[in-house]
Amino acid sequence: MRTTEDEHSERVLSADKVEAILAGAMQEFLAHGFAAATMDRVTAAAGVSKTTVYSYFQDKEDLFTKLIEQLTEDGYEEVFNPHDPQFLQGEPQVVLRRIATNILNETTCENIFLNLVRVIIGESGRFPSLARIFIEKTDKRILELMTGYFAAHPELQLPDPEVAARMFLGTLVHYTILQYMLHGADIVPMEGDRLIDNLVHVLTKNQTTNAVSVNQFSGTRQKSSRRKRNAAGKFEKDYGNEPKQLRSIRLTDTAWEKLAEIAAKHNLTRSEMIEIFARNDAFVSEESNS
Repeated sequence: MRTTEDEHSERVLSADKVEAILAGAMQEFLAHGFAAATMDRVTAAAGVSKTTVYSYFQDKEDLFTKLIEQLTEDGYEEVFNPHDPQFLQGEPQVVLRRIATNILNETTCENIFLNLVRVIIGESGRFPSLARIFIEKTDKRILELMTGYFAAHPELQLPDPEVAARMFLGTLVHYTILQYMLHGADIVPMEGDRLIDNLVHVLTKNQTTNAVSVNQFSGTRQKSSRRKRNAAGKFEKDYGNEPKQLRSIRLTDTAWEKLAEIAAKHNLTRSEMIEIFARNDAFVSEESNS
């Protein structure tokens, strides 16, 4: 038990030291840039020995890399909330607006992040590896996620999902650079909400109705056309030798399809729609009259 407690204390102490070193490094890099920064000043700012710094980080570049990784990981979680499986669910107009708003909020409200990007851009000529690390940890990751999102939504009718992802991210990055990094808000002013509204409109203006396939809900055959009546007024048998149970399943598929359409219209799940129907028949009356 004593050994376990000691190991836990050591891990906590190590984590605290790493945080102190990274904080000291951030202070040093923002004040002097990468090239002029020294490990001696990082050590002094962190309040630890140089031996301690080198026990966690190989050199200055390794320290800068870890700093980029920490900031970008924190920023990614704030923007995309990867722990929420429902984050990317819903109408594309809603999801894209949510992501765009999060990106602008995260980049424009976090001065430390913008200042670090300035350092990376300023040092990219002499230290291209630093810029490449930043692109690998931020832009590449976001572009891959957005490309996958657009590819999963063919109803948007975007000819090239990867290009659409670059348009989406590129517009927001360009806005951030002009408005905040280059201090051009008073020269080329524009409200963030206006930019986001029009960006989302451009990417979703050709969206078609996302018809739900019956086979999405079961393995039965597609439902037949509406039944016809014979001369005597009786329904004609339109399902051959199909078992009555299978026909019932197909009729259930039709109900599921209608339920999915109503749910999508109101940006809800089918389960949420069922609960609404069960609790409040006023909603059903509203849908019937629409």
